[in-house]
Amino acid sequence: MLDGVIDSEKSSYTTVNQLEIRSTPRSFKGAHLECRASSSELAGFVARDVPLIVLLKPNKVKIVTPNDLLSTRKSQTVRCESSGSSPPAKLTWLLDGRAIRNAVVTEEETDTFTGSLLTLNVSPDDDGKELVCRADNPRFPGGSAEDRRQIHVAYPPKISVKIESPSPWPTIKEGMNITLKCETSARPEPYSYSWYLDSHLLPYNETAGILPMDQILQLQNIQQNSGGSYACSAINSEGETYSAPLELKVQYAPRCRQGHEVRYIGAVPFETITASCLVDAFPEVNRFTWTYNTSNGVLPMQSGKMDNTGNSSILMFSPKEGDVESLACWAKNSVGSQTVPCLFYIVPAETPETPKSCIVKNATQGGGLEVSCIAGKDGGLHQSFILEVSDVSAPLVPPGVTTMSDQGELPPPMYRVLGERPVFRLPNLEPFREYRFAVYAENAKGRSEPPAVLPSVRIEAGDQPLQPASSDGTARRDPSNELAFADGPAAQGSSNLTLIIVSAAAVAVTLIVSIIAAASILACRRTNAAEDAVRRRGRRSSKPPDEFDLSEDGFGEGFHRRSAQYRASMYGECEDRITRMIEGPDLILAPYTIRSSQQSIDF
Repeated sequence: MLDGVIDSEKSSYTTVNQLEIRSTPRSFKGAHLECRASSSELAGFVARDVPLIVLLKPNKVKIVTPNDLLSTRKSQTVRCESSGSSPPAKLTWLLDGRAIRNAVVTEEETDTFTGSLLTLNVSPDDDGKELVCRADNPRFPGGSAEDRRQIHVAYPPKISVKIESPSPWPTIKEGMNITLKCETSARPEPYSYSWYLDSHLLPYNETAGILPMDQILQLQNIQQNSGGSYACSAINSEGETYSAPLELKVQYAPRCRQGHEVRYIGAVPFETITASCLVDAFPEVNRFTWTYNTSNGVLPMQSGKMDNTGNSSILMFSPKEGDVESLACWAKNSVGSQTVPCLFYIVPAETPETPKSCIVKNATQGGGLEVSCIAGKDGGLHQSFILEVSDVSAPLVPPGVTTMSDQGELPPPMYRVLGERPVFRLPNLEPFREYRFAVYAENAKGRSEPPAVLPSVRIEAGDQPLQPASSDGTARRDPSNELAFADGPAAQGSSNLTLIIVSAAAVAVTLIVSIIAAASILACRRTNAAEDAVRRRGRRSSKPPDEFDLSEDGFGEGFHRRSAQYRASMYGECEDRITRMIEGPDLILAPYTIRSSQQSIDF
């Protein structure tokens, strides 16, 4: 019995009972109210059933997953449960006050229970943020409940390199002590640190003043080579991280560049001497000073001409004969002055040494051959190198007959190649020929003597490797070679016939050359006066030319021919041109063929 009081008057024809429930208990959920009307106990009662629909807000919400450290390397699952809501509550996830979007959420629901499973991917920036699970009954205004927790994220170290001392960061100069710090943000804390200079690990070296200790690096008495890119790395359970490099520039006073501390300059009488002073300095040199040493002492250079550019200075001067023994170059920048000068000793110029350790090998690019040597001393002057190529593929000759002259000299060269380095590439040599190579060095004083003569080499067809000649100077014979000679009387007869043909051809060539020589002499005598004046100026000169002709083909990288002007000065005009026609040209000759009834031989 909830209420049995009649609320209407007795004079009324209608009996009324009003039931008022001021606070609905949760137990009324699903209950039924029954209203009974009765005039007497004997008459019985009339009843009406009133079902109740009760809306309930959630009375419990809980994030049930343990609050463990979350890793950035994998997805995490977090479970939230809510109960007591009618109808069932809707669960919503929030991170740092914002709804989590694009996340995988799995829900479970019954009449009074709701569960939600969140698959969460965290980042280092999520460390310390608040994760909220909120339960809402959409039909119950204000009927919501929530559970909160602060999450902790494990992430790899975030690091950077900073200068700890001296502070504020001054100009770094030689002799200073510097402390670098690897500033780190990580969870959990790193358990290992490493330091690097220009990507190379820096070990502990007390003698060199390099003292890495965990996240601190001490550099004591730094020098020029202490400059570079410094970086650190840190390792924790989430991984290893490398910092961005810190560029450390050490300022230092000028010093001679390595290999340029002491130089020797060859002096030619009445010729200008050029000395090049190269120093290392940071910041750049702002002043160069030259001095020279004579029998009267050390004097400042005043008559010379200096060309200063950056950290180099070029001095050009013409000393009197024997009055200068050495030169000294001094440099200065904002850090200080050079303590030890760069020295240049003036010595009489000499012819260069003969190149050494010459070898012939197959070229790696473009085919052909490569002749390479090691340069000797330059005699105090700039030197260049000359390769002379001779074809020694003469026909087989009877015993006792030699292809060398009575003076023991090499055959005249087919052509010459010049280069600044003793490395020559020869891509256009004819196959099935035997060649001999001689290498010279040359400066303004003269040519190295004797030349470096390499053993003769036979060129095979196609990409076959080169073969050295046999000990008697002739090419090795290969039965599989289409140009190999057969043994026996037939071969000997063929050889004799070949000698006869060669002799006749030699006589014919001699006559032709004689005719051409005579015609050239007549042509030279008929040239006009201007051409005679030009030819008279084409005298032999021991100085190298200033210009080079780069238009000729058939030479590898870095090689060139002398200009026509230089050839004229070296060999003369008409007379020397005739001589070179007879003794051997400076160009590659086209091959000619001698045919017999049995075989064809190419030369």
